[in-house]
Amino acid sequence: MSVKGVIMSEIVVGVSTAAKAGLHAVRWAARRASMRATRLHIVHVIDAAVEAKRNAELMAAAKAEAQEAIDAGVAAAKEIDPNLEIVTTFEHGPATEVFDELSRNAELLVVGSDWRGGQRPSRRGVHSLRIAAGSHVPVAVIPDIDIAGRRGVVVGVDGSESSSSTLEFAAAEAERLGEPLIAVHAWDIGVIVGAEYGYGVSMVDDGDLSTAARELLDTALRPVVVAHPNLEIDRRVVIGDPVIALSEAADDASLLVVGTHGRGALARFLLGSVSHGMLAHLEGPTVVVR
Repeated sequence: MSVKGVIMSEIVVGVSTAAKAGLHAVRWAARRASMRATRLHIVHVIDAAVEAKRNAELMAAAKAEAQEAIDAGVAAAKEIDPNLEIVTTFEHGPATEVFDELSRNAELLVVGSDWRGGQRPSRRGVHSLRIAAGSHVPVAVIPDIDIAGRRGVVVGVDGSESSSSTLEFAAAEAERLGEPLIAVHAWDIGVIVGAEYGYGVSMVDDGDLSTAARELLDTALRPVVVAHPNLEIDRRVVIGDPVIALSEAADDASLLVVGTHGRGALARFLLGSVSHGMLAHLEGPTVVVR
């Protein structure tokens, strides 16, 4: 695997020979790079399996397709901002390893997905899960879904220490976009009361649980209110599965932000159940924050 050195913070976006899905991600990344005055790094990864065949004709064809994908990506980015600083590279090796290395010097990774909703994700969808799990920086997964007319940045809040960085990222994005922050805290009464031990739901007052849930959300949002006093915040406490609650909220939003609890050498390559669930069934652009 060969990855070029990066000398400055940048937004890295991958393009594939499946041009439509890749260009959707490039345009999204270009808009963000333009607004942040950040360099855009467009990358195409030639699969290690092609190189392993040691077939010169096959490799030449792969490089030609890669160049077409890169050229299409540059053209799409320039449509968003003709003055955008763009660099391009071809990489070789497993995509997860390539993006893991690139993420060490990037501020954001952006990958495409051909997920259109209501269908089973393809292999590229699986790749996005692995890239998001291994990255050192937030990863945006951009499906081929039209989000015209949708507003709001949805974020899941569970009150954990790791969710603080996720919440701050989402708040900053909402403020940058001029859209409301939709903070969702979902709790499942069956889990909270410990049904696995045989205790009945009637032993716990669900009104008390709802009050506690609202208090948890309010507490988590206090730093956001201080840091972003003009930000519109829509607070939602939902009884039910967090994946379903976030999916429903994200259905009308322009962006979903979720966190992952992965820590340590091994845990960094694992996604939490909520993050995994959301990436397995995308409702729109989704950012995973570590």
